[in-house]
Amino acid sequence: MGSIADRFRRAFLTRVATFRTKRLIVFLTPGWEHRTGGVLSIAATYRESLALRPLHQAKVVMCTVPGDDPLFYKYSWFENSNYLLDLNSVLMNCPDLDFLLLHIPEYAIDQVAGWLDSPAAPLAGARTVHLNILFQNAECLYSQNVSDLKRFGTVTCTTAHEAYSSPATREALDMPVHWLGVCTGPEFYARSSYLEKEPLLIVSNDPHPMKEQVLKRIAEACPHLEVQMVQDLSYEDYRRLIRRAKWSLTFGEGLDGYFAEEVWSGGVAFAVFNDRYFTPAFAELETVYPTWDALIERMPADIQRLDEPVAYDGCWRKTYDLLNTLYGADKFRENLRRFYRGEYTFP
Repeated sequence: MGSIADRFRRAFLTRVATFRTKRLIVFLTPGWEHRTGGVLSIAATYRESLALRPLHQAKVVMCTVPGDDPLFYKYSWFENSNYLLDLNSVLMNCPDLDFLLLHIPEYAIDQVAGWLDSPAAPLAGARTVHLNILFQNAECLYSQNVSDLKRFGTVTCTTAHEAYSSPATREALDMPVHWLGVCTGPEFYARSSYLEKEPLLIVSNDPHPMKEQVLKRIAEACPHLEVQMVQDLSYEDYRRLIRRAKWSLTFGEGLDGYFAEEVWSGGVAFAVFNDRYFTPAFAELETVYPTWDALIERMPADIQRLDEPVAYDGCWRKTYDLLNTLYGADKFRENLRRFYRGEYTFP
């Protein structure tokens, strides 16, 4: 249960956000300590949207997904000043809204649709309702009833990965799709060189049926390599860890933080190609393998081969340059401006 100070702060911020508010943008986020890149992405998009108020002319708030813990006030696993408000309380204090935009994480579509369909949803005062799906994880999105949202207002979708930002996605969802990306890039990371790195492989904590087999093979072939699973770390401790580590291996999406953030920190990242998230160019990289069997066979030898400055820097540079064609703060901010102007990639 939150402290008296937390409750006072939330009440104060709710009053500030709702006082004479005609236009409102709400970012929904998990109402519990969910340690994922998706939460960081939502927080960054919220922060950048605050800076664009002269463009969209709306107040911007973050709220917990309806139905989550109503007394969850703030994430503690990364440094931030985002107090999470209660959506019902916010909307009940905005009786004369001209415009409401709800940004909904893809995993919560059914949960939010259920709330919208209930008498508890105070939307009667909003003259225009725009629901935007934050599409970051394909597995989560396609398990949801996306079309159900269309009963409640205009629906659009913004995407985090270029690989599924396509006419095919627009056709499958039957709604405008806009490639937003993620507010990340090399400018956010301190890079260390090969000589500053330690013989350390960091591993994502994603479950995978071949995980034990993969890690056993690496340990046998590279006995002097320290392997560390990333779990229960603050984001700031994780950032310090990837700056030290020479290598990373993701068992998750492929093109995720364990891959990209390690490279932007000067390291070499390994993954298996996943066409839902990687663009085709990543299949040409020497540390992105076509299958898990190929990774088991080749990764231990590749670690040994690349563990010298010239080979290491050459491998790192190819991945670094490719990532930078997709990501960067300026790219993201322009994509976000286009979204708020209604200039969608696939209208």
